[in-house]
Amino acid sequence: MRSGTTEEGRQKTLATETKLHIAQKELNKLKEQLHTAETTRVHAITELEKAKKTVEELTLKVVTINKSKEEALNAIEAAKAQTTQLEEARRPGDHSEKDGSWKHELDSAREQYAVSLSELEAAKQELRRIRKEFETSMDAQVTAIHQEMDANKLSDSNKAKTIQLAKDIAAVQESLVHVKLATEQAQQDESKIRLEKETSRLSYKASIEENQIKLASLQKNFDPELQEDLKKKLEETEDEICAIQKQMKNARASDLEMIASVTTELDGAKEFLQKIAEEETTLRNELESLKLQLEALKKENSELHIKDSETETLAANLHLKLQKCKAELDSAMLSKLKVCSTADDLTSTLQQLSVESLTAQKEAEEMKREADELRSKAEAAKSTLAEVEGKLQGALRDAEEAKLAETKALGLIKEVSEKANATRSSASESGAKITISREEFESLSRKVQESERLTEMKVAAAMAQVDAVRASEKEAIKRLEAVQEEIKSTGKAAEDALKRAEMAEAAKKAVEGELKRWREKEQKRVAETATQILAETTAQSTPPRVPRANPPPPIDKNERKENRTPAKKALLPALSGIFHRKKSHIDGGGSQSHSPRETHEKHAPFVRAAKAHSLSGRNLSTISANPASQNLTGIDPSSNESANIGEKTDLDVSDSNGKIISMEKSLEHEQTESNEMPYPEDNEELEQSGKVNLKSCLKSSESSETMKHSTTSEEDQSKWSLQIEFISE
Repeated sequence: MRSGTTEEGRQKTLATETKLHIAQKELNKLKEQLHTAETTRVHAITELEKAKKTVEELTLKVVTINKSKEEALNAIEAAKAQTTQLEEARRPGDHSEKDGSWKHELDSAREQYAVSLSELEAAKQELRRIRKEFETSMDAQVTAIHQEMDANKLSDSNKAKTIQLAKDIAAVQESLVHVKLATEQAQQDESKIRLEKETSRLSYKASIEENQIKLASLQKNFDPELQEDLKKKLEETEDEICAIQKQMKNARASDLEMIASVTTELDGAKEFLQKIAEEETTLRNELESLKLQLEALKKENSELHIKDSETETLAANLHLKLQKCKAELDSAMLSKLKVCSTADDLTSTLQQLSVESLTAQKEAEEMKREADELRSKAEAAKSTLAEVEGKLQGALRDAEEAKLAETKALGLIKEVSEKANATRSSASESGAKITISREEFESLSRKVQESERLTEMKVAAAMAQVDAVRASEKEAIKRLEAVQEEIKSTGKAAEDALKRAEMAEAAKKAVEGELKRWREKEQKRVAETATQILAETTAQSTPPRVPRANPPPPIDKNERKENRTPAKKALLPALSGIFHRKKSHIDGGGSQSHSPRETHEKHAPFVRAAKAHSLSGRNLSTISANPASQNLTGIDPSSNESANIGEKTDLDVSDSNGKIISMEKSLEHEQTESNEMPYPEDNEELEQSGKVNLKSCLKSSESSETMKHSTTSEEDQSKWSLQIEFISE
């Protein structure tokens, strides 16, 4: 499953990377087209400025030509005035002396008139040439305007394509986020598998977080080299995952080897128990030989039977109390399980809330990014609006200048026409002809109309562009307000999630505190019940009267240690393995209440093993019992104190929390009374091994088989041999 998810994640990442590369290529192409459009637009603007300059120069030339024309007209008028004066002077009645001067002046006036006419013709030709240049410049200006419009259209189309590409890139980023979430889910599944290797999991998690941070930075920067580095790091992390899985397999193999070793130890323990059973049979044979010696103790046994009945009633009461304690413990365990389930539910809800808070934070960050983008777009729109408004103002200025130029041209045309009419009238009177063609006048009027149309078109285009920019600015403001509202809503949701997480954490802490208090109360109550039971058993039960045996000879501590340790080392894994298995079986099936007979039947072989161990001269110092599961957990091999028969025997009974309740039972040895049989003095083996008390107790318990059932003999053996009390928690 893990390999399948990783392959799917890789395929998704490759697909998204290819989409990103394609989008980047298209974006680069569009950027190049936009750059070319901008260059053409700049070129058209420069050409338009050049055309404006040429128009200004031509207007200046027209003004100079008009001035020269006016000067020529003034000269013509002066010549006309001179001719009129000459004609008046030529009338009859003048002197003959003045004829020569008059002719000379007339010739000079004619020459000046011819010169002025030639200058007027040259001015007309210059005016025609300037008109042609003006027409060509206007054509160039019109073409430049068309090129500018085409460039604007291309820039608009490129902007639309860039917006579409930005949307595609956002979609690709969303797909990358989904892929990232899928990889995080796969990593969580892998972390569930690697619970046994906590240290390696933490290091891997840290590396994954670093990779995620780097991946986020890569998504911001769109650097392919860093993406390749991330791929390499992902491959390295996958190799680390494979290595960790191999380590887990090796750990499982080592666990299997440990299980095999434990099974071998259990087999050895079984063999050891078989040996103990064989020793028990031999001891029973010896006990049958000692029955003759125990016939004298029948009288005391009758008294002891009465006491046994009393102790049985007491034991029944104690067992009832134990059953009540077990019922209370079962109810407490059920309540504990309920509390644990509630704690687990709280932890799960806390985890869900943490995940929701993380998603809310991510959404808030995305909303902030979108808001920043919209703000940048709004600022760009404002800047473009300012530029367009500047252009509009320039166009309006151009229109005003064109109108002023038009009015000036109309005035000039009127003046020229008036002067032409005057010259025509004067020429008609004088016999000369000065004409201005109608076509020139119509062409000038057309140029004026075309300039008006062009200015109107420029103004309309600028106004449309301003309206479009304002509409886009309004849309951007609306989107920004919507994004801000979404950011506020996500912030409120994140705050609610954090509050819920804090409440869940506080509830979890409260539940843990209640659990801790409940455990402390249960431990105190168990300790109190155990002390009460021990006090009742010590107060109401009296030890049997057993003939005193001679004390065994002193044994060196080193010898006792050497004799004791190997048997304990062999006995410890066997008994602990068996009773741990039994404990797990009982814990799996639930706590059950057993009768005293069943408990003694269960524990009889282990008690016999302990008796045989103590009878063979070894030291059984500590027996730990788990009363909740009613089994014997182990023997302390580290104690160095001797617990031989006749001395004070320390029995450590441990509860489920590991606490040890030490109870001291001293087996007092009393001398036999005068009416009892004398004890043989030559029994050196019994004196050395310290078996007299135990054998006498066992003999008395076995002799009671004629009066009671066989189970009561085992009860007597278990009671009066070591007096082990199994105390439940």
